[in-house]
Amino acid sequence: MHLVGCIWHHITINSGNEDLWIPPIDFVWAGKYDPEDYPRGTIYELYNRDDLRKYFIYLYNAVLFLGGNEMGPRSDWEIFYSIILLIFMSIFNAWLFGDMAV
Repeated sequence: MHLVGCIWHHITINSGNEDLWIPPIDFVWAGKYDPEDYPRGTIYELYNRDDLRKYFIYLYNAVLFLGGNEMGPRSDWEIFYSIILLIFMSIFNAWLFGDMAV
């Protein structure tokens, strides 16, 4: 989970996209505030909090990858890498549950 969280952090920070990635935990707030604050407004904890809080947000998203949830990619590279990570995590999930069933 740590490695997947670190990979996703690296991808979202270095994607070259002007629009910042919005964590799924903040999807409910998207579009509800002044466009000048979007997406750097005070509602997005990822860009306004300390490093430990950021780490836990990315770790939470790594668990979401394991379940095959939506990551909300905003650039072509984020879409590409989220597809790769979702496929890998689906295979890992199938292997893990298959191993437990045996």
